[in-house]
Amino acid sequence: MINTGLRYFTAVARHRSIREAAEELHIAQSALSRQIHKLEEEFGVPLFHRHARGIELTSAGEIFLRHARSSLRQVERVRSELDALKGLRRGTVSIQSIESLVQHLLPRAIARFSERHPGISFDVTIDGSDHVVAAVREGRTDIGIAFYSPAERDLTTIFKIREPLVALMSARHPLAKKPRISLAESMTYPIALPARNTGSRILIDVACKAAGIAIAPVLESNSIQLKVHFVHVNHGITFLSRLSAWDSLRAGELVAVPIRDRIVNSATIDAITHASRQLPIAAEEFLRFLQGELQNLRDPIANAAD
Repeated sequence: MINTGLRYFTAVARHRSIREAAEELHIAQSALSRQIHKLEEEFGVPLFHRHARGIELTSAGEIFLRHARSSLRQVERVRSELDALKGLRRGTVSIQSIESLVQHLLPRAIARFSERHPGISFDVTIDGSDHVVAAVREGRTDIGIAFYSPAERDLTTIFKIREPLVALMSARHPLAKKPRISLAESMTYPIALPARNTGSRILIDVACKAAGIAIAPVLESNSIQLKVHFVHVNHGITFLSRLSAWDSLRAGELVAVPIRDRIVNSATIDAITHASRQLPIAAEEFLRFLQGELQNLRDPIANAAD
């Protein structure tokens, strides 16, 4: 195959272990080692430092890794364009996404897209916005879906949907019937906050500083599910997007009260790609499809809250 040596090299670089890479590739360690030595002989430089704890890329290896990833993406693009001549029949779309879209949007979008293109598979990783951005920047994923992603030279924002943070609480909460509340009003109740350094937490911290308040949370977590359960059981409040609790809002178990503080209303959910990377056809098609699905899902929730 055109990309066998490159695939072997990138697997070793990713695992930093010949053994683990060989297990992933389903080949013998000796065969994989020979392939790596062959590359090093061809270029005349060591690509890995070998030591007792494993292996690490040399400076030359770092340069070659960038080339290998780029070449593999180009091969995938050629393959997808050839497939496009016959219709969108095969391919893998890799996505790294924030947890907010897991409850409803991503499963539904993938299922509907797969109905139209059954040969397309998906590789989905769920992580915080900072890790999503890093995965796109480093070329480890086709599509990143992040909350309030930073503007960077290496990133292209394909689309963004405005998705303000709201105060999520039980429908029986004393503040549940208010048309909107301030962050200061929430402070007398138990509060669950997103983990530090996440996109939503940064917005909340900036808004609190602007309002001259300091929230002492009962719970800090990167788990949306845990924060949603928290407000179910103790009349607490958490600050998330409406999409994060889509099912609970539809069922009437939770309510989403808009927040007065303007900073938290500037939040967006962004679909990002690497600026210099041409995506496989399947990934391009799914991005267009996902944008429509996200808009269709968000509109009824936003309208219901207005």
